[in-house]
Amino acid sequence: NPVKVEKNKKERKEEKGKVKMNMETANKVPAGTVGTVDNKGKATITYPDTTTDTIPGSKLVRQETDAEKNTPNVPANPVPVADTSNVNKDEQAKVQKNVEDANKVPAGTVVTADDKGKATTTYPDTTTDTIPGSKLVRQETDAEKNTPNVP
Repeated sequence: NPVKVEKNKKERKEEKGKVKMNMETANKVPAGTVGTVDNKGKATITYPDTTTDTIPGSKLVRQETDAEKNTPNVPANPVPVADTSNVNKDEQAKVQKNVEDANKVPAGTVVTADDKGKATTTYPDTTTDTIPGSKLVRQETDAEKNTPNVP
């Protein structure tokens, strides 16, 4: 499995260690074999007889997705709705705004809400995160449903 790395960042020591461990786990090599990983993720295997094999970094590392880099925050206050199993368009817009306000997302990110109150965040690289409606909406109270008239 390729090791995920942050975009435009050279592999760090920890990531190089993961690449090396993956390489050693996947290959049965003679005792005394040494594996090294360069800053681009390319692995070099040096055998006891000093011959070498290389594995290109493109097969060992991959860029971290936007969804992996971001963990969406659940807004502190769920949106009150008339029916939690049938959230209307106006309520969905409130859920969407509530999620957007609770999160700093990359430019080009789109947040949508469905009729169950579930929010889906779609990042520029097309990866997604979701927050279940049960965390974003709640049944409105009687006081929220009614506005008393002054006689």
